[in-house]
Amino acid sequence: MAAAAAVVMSVLGGCVSVPVLSDPVPQTPGAPQKTITELLTQWANLTDAAIAATGVTEGWFRGAILDGKPWDPAAEEVALSPCGTVGAKTAHQVDADVMHAAFEEDPHPIADKLTAYWESEGFTVTRTVDWTSPSGKMDVSIRAVRSDGVYYGLTATSTQVAIDVSSECSTDPSIDTWAREKSLRNPRSPSPTPSPSPAAGADAPAAGADEWFSWM
Repeated sequence: MAAAAAVVMSVLGGCVSVPVLSDPVPQTPGAPQKTITELLTQWANLTDAAIAATGVTEGWFRGAILDGKPWDPAAEEVALSPCGTVGAKTAHQVDADVMHAAFEEDPHPIADKLTAYWESEGFTVTRTVDWTSPSGKMDVSIRAVRSDGVYYGLTATSTQVAIDVSSECSTDPSIDTWAREKSLRNPRSPSPTPSPSPAAGADAPAAGADEWFSWM
């Protein structure tokens, strides 16, 4: 992803510098694909941009707040999710989430703020949940998608804010290599199965691919 320039958005009467996410020309089948290093960088930049857009840059956690893992893109604690926007069955994207304690009991203001920000960056935003319990607890979920597969998901409740971030899709061989090396370094991960050779069917998904995505 291209380096994000800064724009200034009005936030709660003040100003916060928010990166611009506009870039890419969507990838098409046969186009050059991002390497795993480029996907990890894109995912980290997308996550930092979403955090900046909330106006609260401290106190974010990688995954569940109770796990106590501060947001650290260098940890590469991500999943590889299958995706199909580049026209290949074996394409994957880097996916992970960050969480923060609720900024206020009503989740609508943060949902509205991120909706406006993502729409300004060319994402298609849909509100999928807007619910209030009889006791007054609230839950709002939105999703923001881009044609190259980049995806944001927000779940904001009366107690926490969770942002799911996915990079664009790629079929670059470095993804396969990185996943295998990562699984070998993590004894909890199942052993990966080698990808089939071209003779076994170039269009077939990599054997065992869906079993060794996540190291969160």
